[in-house]
Amino acid sequence: MKNTRFLNFRYIFYPFLAFLFGIIVARGMYSGDIETFLVVIALLFGVGIILIIKKKYKIMALLFAFFFVGNGFYFLGELTYSVKSYEGEVSIVGRVSDNFEENDYYYVVILDNVTINGESAKNIKANFSKGEQEIKVGDILAFESEVSEESLFTLGYLNSSFYRQNVGYTLSASTSDIVVSPGYTNIDEEVRLAIKDLIYSRLSEDNASIAYAVLFGDQSGISFEVNEAYRNSGIIHIIAVSGFNVGFLIAILYNLFSHSKKKRLVSFIVTTCIIIVYAYFCGFAPSVVRASIMGIVSMSAQIFGRRYDALNSLGLSGFIILLLNPLTAFDVGFLMSVFCVIGIVTLSPMLVKLFNKFMPKAIASYIAVSFSAQIAILPFLASFGSTYNLLSFIINLFVVPLFAIMYPYLFFISFLSLILPFLSVLLVPVDWLLSACYFIATIFSTSSLQVRLSPISIAGCSIFFLLIFAVGSLVLSKPTNKFLMSSLLVLLCIFSFGFSYMSNNLSSSVVYLNSYGQESVLLVSQSGQSMLVGNNYILSRFTNNYNLDKINIYLSFEDLTEDDVEELEEFGFSYYVSTSGDRFQDEIRVVDTDSTIEAGDFNFCYVSVEGKVFGVVISFDQTSVFVASGEEIDYNNIELYQDCLDRLEIDIAFLGENYSLADDNFVSVGFSKNSQTSYNFSDDGNLLFDIDGSVVVRRID
Repeated sequence: MKNTRFLNFRYIFYPFLAFLFGIIVARGMYSGDIETFLVVIALLFGVGIILIIKKKYKIMALLFAFFFVGNGFYFLGELTYSVKSYEGEVSIVGRVSDNFEENDYYYVVILDNVTINGESAKNIKANFSKGEQEIKVGDILAFESEVSEESLFTLGYLNSSFYRQNVGYTLSASTSDIVVSPGYTNIDEEVRLAIKDLIYSRLSEDNASIAYAVLFGDQSGISFEVNEAYRNSGIIHIIAVSGFNVGFLIAILYNLFSHSKKKRLVSFIVTTCIIIVYAYFCGFAPSVVRASIMGIVSMSAQIFGRRYDALNSLGLSGFIILLLNPLTAFDVGFLMSVFCVIGIVTLSPMLVKLFNKFMPKAIASYIAVSFSAQIAILPFLASFGSTYNLLSFIINLFVVPLFAIMYPYLFFISFLSLILPFLSVLLVPVDWLLSACYFIATIFSTSSLQVRLSPISIAGCSIFFLLIFAVGSLVLSKPTNKFLMSSLLVLLCIFSFGFSYMSNNLSSSVVYLNSYGQESVLLVSQSGQSMLVGNNYILSRFTNNYNLDKINIYLSFEDLTEDDVEELEEFGFSYYVSTSGDRFQDEIRVVDTDSTIEAGDFNFCYVSVEGKVFGVVISFDQTSVFVASGEEIDYNNIELYQDCLDRLEIDIAFLGENYSLADDNFVSVGFSKNSQTSYNFSDDGNLLFDIDGSVVVRRID
């Protein structure tokens, strides 16, 4: 009997997938994550059985080899990023790069070409409070400060921006304490800064920040309101430099010349050079590099009369990126770029046939490509706990063509204006188009047709993409077999999602999170009620991972403003509590210090020492927790603070920088090491305390 082909095997694409998967699962598989281990065993066993039945032993050996090589590259990536630990103040010299933000109170910059105590070191993200001195891009700074080494992963997610920018440390200092010397700017920085000045001189501030992000990928200037409007309307992907932009740019550049063979070669060389230079200006962002390599391969195929295979081209670009920077495998932007292409290649042919039955083929193709891409990126949107606008498909049909017109126009006018500055006036139409896009985004961002996406486990994500392969054009099988396979995978995906949801629910726990020196303590009672003290960047990431849709009560040590409440709205608080300030809304409650308040499953009391709020003590589920206010204590009267803690009989205390007060069950979080602390952020990272008769502590990095 004839052995029918089950899969059209590509000798670059599928080994790349095995290599990528090997890197991604290595972290969990070799650190004892049972779910990851079981997923890996199941997939390897399933692939092995299918290939043995099909007698594809060489292919099986090839895929397994690349999988285990990928495991090794994960550890190689970790090793190359390792940073040295420093205690106390160190001498730092570094150059201010154009990763530069400024407001009325501080500068936030990335220092490169860094030396610490005379040794070459990784880049530093520095927060400088403003003093008498000003700093600018290119300046050389010399000063002394404590530094905090940064972890590559936070709550299971790669710190992508730090990894791309080679940042290994963070610090806070004042410009009053630094010595500033004239330095230099790199060519790419000069180009970006010059174009930034041109854009901001011709466009409104909000539109200029979007235009600059579209050109170079720097989204730091985009306001919270604009970012949320684009995110909630489902078009956030268009305000970042992406493979779509680069692919469109390559098509325009390559077709500027005629189609004669000789001129095609000239066009190929010129276009390749321009794209490589542009990728350099974009800091070789993974999505740009991926699209650039695929575009160059596509042009080469045309020049040499070969058939272009998008998946093999994708595999080649992916291999190059991961061989140079293995941990890019965890970069969500890179993964979205890769699987967006896979979704389009796999699903769009089937959808074109379906849509072509009742609409012209050109329109059917455009809709199929858009729909396929959006399906493929759903797991990555879910990883952020994003909301998905059910109208986003329709919104993209209108907005993407506007960007398709705007992007190449913005690109050419911006770079031409560097040579002929008077041409910058032609940037004004970009302002109109971006205003139109923002208007559309604001209309649809308030739609009630939004679904909150819960993060998908490694098992659910694997099954989801197996389902795309099974349904799409890559699996060669009868429709009946495809239907059976797809049905089984759908059931497995639902089961995996339900299991993940139940296993990640919190109960009777205390969670400590620290991000850039900002602390949050989250308490969840046995019945599921919750209370929060403090807020920071990674809190929403944690609540998404643990399916915590709502936090009941927020405790603050400072006056609450309307802006504070607006920023915290995503957590759905029932009410907010503080010891001072005016109540401007019904949900704001001002309470007295040293008075016990009952709130659902919690009793809490703000504790004062010498007239200052020292912290808050919270009791629930037979456990007492103390969280310090962060106010600097008077060390001349340190006995008063220690007596206060002893009198409260606390099970767990979070003391911040007050590590001298720490005892057996007290957690002091700060850069200083102290033998009295039982846990320290610099050593143990974010912590989860399970409360079930006794306190059990787990790291949750």
